[in-house]
Amino acid sequence: MTPIASARDAPTLSAQALSDSLKEAVKAWVPKVRHALDDEFVAQLGRLGLQRNGKHVPLDKMSLPESSIAIRRRVEALVSRESLSEGTAERGYDNVIRELTYTLLNRLVGLKAMEVRRLLYLPPPGQPNEAPEATEVVTNIPGQARSRYLRDFRAAGGSRYKYEDDADEALLRDGLTASFRHVTDEIRVLFDPDHEYACVWPTHAALTSVLQLINDGLPADAYRAQDFLGWVYQFFNREEKKRVRDENKGIPRSSYELAVINQFYTPSWVVKALVDNTLGRLWLQMHPDSALQPKAPPPMPADRPDDAPVADYLVPRTGERIRYQTVTGDGQVATFKRAIDITLIDPACGTMHFGQYAFGLFYQMYLDEIENAGKSGWPADPSIVEPRDIPAAILEHNLFGVDIDARAIQIASLSLMLTAKEAALSHGFSPLDVKVRRSNLVVANAVDLGAERLRLLLDRIGSKLGTPELRQRLFKAIWGNLQHVGELGSLVQVRESVAQVLEDWVDTRARAKGLTKLIPSDSGLQLELGSLLTEAYLARARQLELDRQLLESEAGQLQQELLVAIEKAAAETEADPAERLFAEDTARGLKLLQVLAHKYDVAVMNPPYGAFVPSVRDFVKATYPLSYNDIYATFIERGTQLVSPEGYVGALVSATFINLDSFKDLRAQILLKRNPLVVVLELGLGILDDANVRAAALVVRGRQS
Repeated sequence: MTPIASARDAPTLSAQALSDSLKEAVKAWVPKVRHALDDEFVAQLGRLGLQRNGKHVPLDKMSLPESSIAIRRRVEALVSRESLSEGTAERGYDNVIRELTYTLLNRLVGLKAMEVRRLLYLPPPGQPNEAPEATEVVTNIPGQARSRYLRDFRAAGGSRYKYEDDADEALLRDGLTASFRHVTDEIRVLFDPDHEYACVWPTHAALTSVLQLINDGLPADAYRAQDFLGWVYQFFNREEKKRVRDENKGIPRSSYELAVINQFYTPSWVVKALVDNTLGRLWLQMHPDSALQPKAPPPMPADRPDDAPVADYLVPRTGERIRYQTVTGDGQVATFKRAIDITLIDPACGTMHFGQYAFGLFYQMYLDEIENAGKSGWPADPSIVEPRDIPAAILEHNLFGVDIDARAIQIASLSLMLTAKEAALSHGFSPLDVKVRRSNLVVANAVDLGAERLRLLLDRIGSKLGTPELRQRLFKAIWGNLQHVGELGSLVQVRESVAQVLEDWVDTRARAKGLTKLIPSDSGLQLELGSLLTEAYLARARQLELDRQLLESEAGQLQQELLVAIEKAAAETEADPAERLFAEDTARGLKLLQVLAHKYDVAVMNPPYGAFVPSVRDFVKATYPLSYNDIYATFIERGTQLVSPEGYVGALVSATFINLDSFKDLRAQILLKRNPLVVVLELGLGILDDANVRAAALVVRGRQS
């Protein structure tokens, strides 16, 4: 194990963000490689008899080998499903081409990024039981035509990859497939070679041409940049973004269009400002002696020599409480939380840019604990004893994210895993030491239980609930949320809606039985409406209150059973592998409900802007009456619901909330009353690539009573 002193002196956790010049290079490069793959997959679908207008060549009119017939059927099913979803054959076909391209492109650039960062470890070809070793699959050996892994794969394959007519084509296809499968076993995201959108392969000529673009089209520093994969994700969809805006005046018609037109990558210095003023602020309130405490004025973003974790973008706030303090469940006053118990959520996470920077702060927080454990104001024992276990702990315990776009979650999962492995490497450990048992990134993808199935579920579980009227109210609350999960994402309030219905039910039953809550007053215990009570009446009232608590406990148990059953039923609807995430942890059910059930210490985000999908407008207006007029405003309100009273919400939003009359309720009821403003930075135009919006960054406190 590397000593703590050595770990502190190790290289910084991750490479810096893309420079402006590299960003422009990536912006120009992404369309080239995308169009090359798009054109190839159009040709491949043509060879399979599949046409953009939906007039496919019948299979019995074609002479396809058996292997191609199986692929034709799989792709035809994908085109049929997408056409039904999009409303036209042309748009359904285009969706399939886009997904085929995006899947392969991200796998190839993902491998390249891992290779450049020295993070790709695979078992030697032909020796699956041997220890994985550092290698390259995409990057050729200098002066040679193959990578190290493909060279060894060819040697291990005997004559198959040397003398047969299609030897070179088979070597490249089989070598990539083997590497994808090994990476899937370890990382469990993005690379699954059996996924529906991996069933079509480019020709050998097309694939080698794309690999040349990947190897020669960008410098290694681009792949080394922490935010590279996120920028690829944004630039991939620039043409779709323009199309959606032109076709429908920027009003999204589906969850996909909502995701596309809101893909604006947050500049790294804005990410740092928001995370420093939320997570950094919280930790320094607990531990003013932390190594995160800045020792000098911050440099300008372009002058920062590295990404060493320090909260030097923190904006001091006059009169702010300088020490963290909360009351625990057993009534004790706590002045800190353990690092492993501090949680950060991005409820509109995209590729988790905020989480990648927050990772570095969390890493330092764990090191702080190791160094200071046992001292006054610190825990007796550190959350994590061995530094080599810190990267996995951060992914498993500290970072949470939700997005409506499955592709964004795939990239976010890969990016965070690379960040964790890079942290291990830079602190003197092996990337193989990072063993992550679970992730906390989830897709808010629509799961169609169907109205009738949901009613039957409620009738089965709700037999304890007493009345059909109550079951109808529960159905309305749950259905209103579930049917629009894909359009609402983190804005769904299934648990909150169920809790409100059951709370009303408890209150009605309690009052019918004469049970009323006791509330404290300066003169002693009183009934909600009543005057002071005699001791006898107080004894009776206390007993009634216990009876009421039993009712509340029963309601809580019903809620838990109901939500577990909904998640189980949702899992059963996702038998089609094309509807599942690549990430094993989030492939089943509505893990979204679990993530949104918690209270977090910090919520940070760059939420969507503008109008909601028309189908959810009435629901949002009823659920978020103070902020329904713009998506970003609704996300601010939702963020305040997700954090604890001692926590913070940070968001990059449009500056329109500052003075427009339509945001007066957001200002008056939330930002100036319930959730006091801590920081407001008016940033002006040009902050978000391709967005004509005047931006602002704000930080608010958790809900204040």
